[in-house]
Amino acid sequence: MKRVLWISGRAPAPLYSGDALYSAGLIEALAVSRKAAIHVFGTERAGRKDGEKPLGLPGVTCSIVRPVNGARFGSLVSSLPRDAYNLASALFRKELKGILDRGWDWIVIDHANSAGVLDMVKNRGARICYIAHNAEGLVRASVARAFDGVARRAVMRVDAEKYRRLERKIVEAADALICITSDDAAYFHRFSKNIHVIPPVYLGTVRAARTIVEACPRSLILLGSFEWAAKQRNLQQILEGLVPTLRRNAISLQVVGAVPETIRTKHEGDPFVTFHGRLPDVRPLFETCRGGLVAEVLGGGFKLKILDYAFAGVPIFGLRTALTGMAPEERSAMFEAENLSELASLIVRNIDDLEGLNRRQTELQGLAAQRFGLAAGMKGMSRVFLG
Repeated sequence: MKRVLWISGRAPAPLYSGDALYSAGLIEALAVSRKAAIHVFGTERAGRKDGEKPLGLPGVTCSIVRPVNGARFGSLVSSLPRDAYNLASALFRKELKGILDRGWDWIVIDHANSAGVLDMVKNRGARICYIAHNAEGLVRASVARAFDGVARRAVMRVDAEKYRRLERKIVEAADALICITSDDAAYFHRFSKNIHVIPPVYLGTVRAARTIVEACPRSLILLGSFEWAAKQRNLQQILEGLVPTLRRNAISLQVVGAVPETIRTKHEGDPFVTFHGRLPDVRPLFETCRGGLVAEVLGGGFKLKILDYAFAGVPIFGLRTALTGMAPEERSAMFEAENLSELASLIVRNIDDLEGLNRRQTELQGLAAQRFGLAAGMKGMSRVFLG
């Protein structure tokens, strides 16, 4: 039985965001092998209810630390990027020290923002695995360039450079590296040779065969987690660049996720945009939509909402750059465009083609089941930790 300490700056529960979903899927895929005892250590994530048990998997224990408000400007004089600095609080490090002393076969650094404790983890006799949710050295810099305002852009560029350097340190210290897509693997191959591409493991409910009918509203759904500035910017671009065309053609947009008040206030009077906030169960809303939107251009990485749509029988309308990690045959089962203007036209042309919508959603669900199921995740995780 392998003993695995899984350090996640933000504990992977509740499952409201893509990073939590990816981490939770990997943990479950390793846990069901029953050949590893996993202890997850992390900071409490926003949205967790008092007394709620994280993960709840056999063979998995958890230690959750209360979040500590980081010094507002402390990270500016630190070599760590802001998130990693704030998550590696004095309380976090104190609690981790006692856990590290128990002895482990593997120590996982889950996400670059968890690596503020890298100095504590190295040279302890355990093998280190880094789980890269993104190619931070590329993505953070591109996000910084996209923002207006000289001062803000300068701060984000400094933070992006800190992420690049921290990412390089983690990769150099790691005995194994897990990433989501082959594109990310190509980036990391310059610095590491033991790289494993493990796609997300879908943990939700697989819907039985669905048929979209005429009575289904002419509506699209957009799932998201909008805490990060890049994701807020993506949402603003979608609302400003796509919704006017949807409105002219009587197509509505249903937005699910915690949206900043400034964005909600600006668009709440629009009858063709509805903000639902976080929903404990989004499945009833899926039934009222003819398509799911994947149109983010900032932030990179695999979009976990793709799997939510695919397994719910919701056809996907997306931008080519936002569909990173999808195989060519999977993309052929989606409606794909190069930019928001082209995507808007694509939606208008196809929203009433019920035969085409149903054909593509059925094909996509079958393809997704082959690559993103628990069995595929078990095989990948066993190769890394149990081989």
